[in-house]
Amino acid sequence: MKNNFAEIYAREQALRAQYREARKGNDEAAMRQVRSDHAVLEGQIQEAGQAYARLYRLYASAMERGNAYIDLAEAHDYCDEAALISDMRAYGIDKFTLSSGCSSAIESAWRFTRNGCTLEGMIEINGGCKDFTTDAYEKCGALLFHVQEG
Repeated sequence: MKNNFAEIYAREQALRAQYREARKGNDEAAMRQVRSDHAVLEGQIQEAGQAYARLYRLYASAMERGNAYIDLAEAHDYCDEAALISDMRAYGIDKFTLSSGCSSAIESAWRFTRNGCTLEGMIEINGGCKDFTTDAYEKCGALLFHVQEG
């Protein structure tokens, strides 16, 4: 399966821009239409299945923060490493980062390698929090993994 995450993300961003413009113009009808269009898009994401929706949300989060790869930062992002890696393969995701500070992150990294991922090293990514004064995302270290073909 191929993913169309970039296309869906672009559509979502276009809807956000339309909504901002409608809101700026105080155009209630346009805002209602954009909310309706967004609900349709959300429905399409959900209809594609739980794995697709999960990976799309991770992709969208990475794009919003300016990261090149999906980042697994929370334990709920990767609680079943084997299934997650299988889903990544199915949707053509070949690299991801792990920046979780959870105590089980090293064990998860080990399970990623046991499920066909190669640890390529460490990189700096944009974390999930923004600096109050600069509005820039915090920088943090992350492990970079390559998903080997199954």
